Amino acid sequence: MEFVKKNITLLVGMSIPILMILFVAGSIYLPGLFIQPKFNFLYVSGADSYYSKYQYSVQNGKLVRSEIQRLENQIYQPPREVKLYIYDVAKNESKEISFEEAQNLNLDSSIISPDGFEIVYGSRGEGFFPFFFLSERDYNTLYLKGHNVSKKLNLQLSGSYYNYYNYYDNFRFIGWIK
Repeated sequence: MEFVKKNITLLVGMSIPILMILFVAGSIYLPGLFIQPKFNFLYVSGADSYYSKYQYSVQNGKLVRSEIQRLENQIYQPPREVKLYIYDVAKNESKEISFEEAQNLNLDSSIISPDGFEIVYGSRGEGFFPFFFLSERDYNTLYLKGHNVSKKLNLQLSGSYYNYYNYYDNFRFIGWIK
């Protein structure tokens, strides 16, 4: 006890950085424990934007499918199969569903969910700042981001058209499930 009385300023000075580290760590990790996304979403996978026979969209809160018209004289790759998935935010997993099942869902095609979350691509950096620093989008990783919290999505992606430049074609958000 005598040591504490003699060196109180030293102990206070040493405890301040420790308390600051705990405060910063708490402010980063605690919101993720209490703020959880509530709305699941529907997405399509399989490079539907260019190689599919159909284009999916939301009209009046319902999923619609329209056939993509191709020019007769043009040579196209054969259409690729696309799949519809429901992403369950509570379980962090996807489940494949049929188009008929997806038509029964009430959808909101807004970019931001009713509870304030959005889907964003990850980013990666290379090099050491300020020399040779490069930052770019990481199309291999998607996050659910909102309210200063981000959660990595565990998506099922279908199709075989995986390459560095067109990976983003393999995921397309359709709408939030109400």
